[in-house]
Amino acid sequence: MLSQEITSDKPTDPNSFGQWQKLWFLMSGGNGEERKAVGTVTRYTCCSHPECTRGAGSLMKAMLREGKKIGFPIDVEETLTVCRGTCASGPFVGMPELRLFYSGVRTAEAYDLLYETSVLGHMVFPRLFLNSTNVTDSRVLFDEEEEVLVLIEPGHCLVDAVDYLFRFNARESCGKCFPCRMGVHKVGGLLKSLRQGGAKEADLEALKKVADAMADDSYCHFAAKVTAPLRLAMELKREDMKRHLEKGCGKGELHLEEVDRG
Repeated sequence: MLSQEITSDKPTDPNSFGQWQKLWFLMSGGNGEERKAVGTVTRYTCCSHPECTRGAGSLMKAMLREGKKIGFPIDVEETLTVCRGTCASGPFVGMPELRLFYSGVRTAEAYDLLYETSVLGHMVFPRLFLNSTNVTDSRVLFDEEEEVLVLIEPGHCLVDAVDYLFRFNARESCGKCFPCRMGVHKVGGLLKSLRQGGAKEADLEALKKVADAMADDSYCHFAAKVTAPLRLAMELKREDMKRHLEKGCGKGELHLEEVDRG
């Protein structure tokens, strides 16, 4: 379908390409101006953890420093991250304009990565993170095994992101076992109440208890998988969840709109 769309007889406008069309086009060639329209990236986001063992902090500093040397208008921002700072696949670098992530980027690679991507319009394919089981819809990266959640855009509401991931996956529940069948509705209701400002402090503890029960007592791994982002956020970002309970979304915080899954 993708190749048919791009190689059809109809004229194509690179500026109108979707995410996978852009990636296909960058892989298959095109003249300089067309590649510039598709591949020029001016914004990057970096995952973050105050004690990251993979070098996320030094990578971001290097990208800011090397971006100035290139003389190209490049913006690098820290983005919402929930992790333990030890993930083997990190650091993650997001490209919001293309809705793509690089992974495992090393500090020493900062200049080459920026020059190839922003100046030449080339994708650094060995660093592209294209695992469809971990990238929900190209805006959210969640790796259950690595226990890392990264949003491609900074400024997202954590509660909204966790609720979005839960709703995105919970609809796939088969409903065979009681913990999942009832838990999906209970967690969904509690998250909706928290997101909309109607939750109480006791609801946070109830949210944790139900999510833990789903993960521990369900028939298959699905309930553990669907609650994994929530359980990770409740463990590592409990204060952020509580802050949302008390004050709601911060001014200007972004929210994930539902995507059409066909």
